[in-house]
Amino acid sequence: MSTNSSLVKINALWRVPLILLWTAVMATISVGLSVVDGTGSRQHWCARTWSRFIFFVSRVKVETRGLEGLDLNRGYLFAANHLSIFDHWAFLAHLPFQFGFVAKASLFQLPFLGWHLRRSGNIPVSRGNPRETLRVFRTAAERIQTGMSYVIYPEGGRTGGEEVAPFKRGSLLLARYANAPIVPVTFIGAHRRLVRGSVLLCPGTMQMIIHSPIEFEEYKDLDPQALAETVRGKIQESYQQVS
Repeated sequence: MSTNSSLVKINALWRVPLILLWTAVMATISVGLSVVDGTGSRQHWCARTWSRFIFFVSRVKVETRGLEGLDLNRGYLFAANHLSIFDHWAFLAHLPFQFGFVAKASLFQLPFLGWHLRRSGNIPVSRGNPRETLRVFRTAAERIQTGMSYVIYPEGGRTGGEEVAPFKRGSLLLARYANAPIVPVTFIGAHRRLVRGSVLLCPGTMQMIIHSPIEFEEYKDLDPQALAETVRGKIQESYQQVS
């Protein structure tokens, strides 16, 4: 390994413990605020502050497009391709309203992060318990109808960035339950900022492209597979692999 390469890794690694410490601090504050705030707005402020600090420390810039097409008073289901945890941070740092994530149930069991997720209106999804997932989807659908939005990654997990993986057939059921508009979101380059299997945060640029909402009237007659393919197609059209 060259001296320059070693220095780069040393310079990058110091960010990791700082971010872990910041995560613990902000999650603890979030849980504490949840005692006095049942709306989740203060917890969301904690998550937004947490994410913006991570972008500052990691020296990663997000180029966003399409925010002007959103109505801040409506509830949406954002469906995005998933490249790295930077996708989560980009949503939190740049969407200008309160929303929740549809996330793996296992994440809700983690110290600090799980505590925040559980107390701030996010939705746990368990592949082994579809009946429970449908129950929480119905509850979330009611929230969407009152203006709450949610983010889901229909691929079912992070990809290596070579392409947009197929979407899970039933991944967009939440939108149907709420008769809600679906907003496709394309992430580009996030997997280069944090390579899968690594803890090194790599300074640079990523993109977040927010497409025009697909209204319920436009997709209500599509079956789940056709809907998943339609939304994936919107994302695939604008996706580029960044070296």
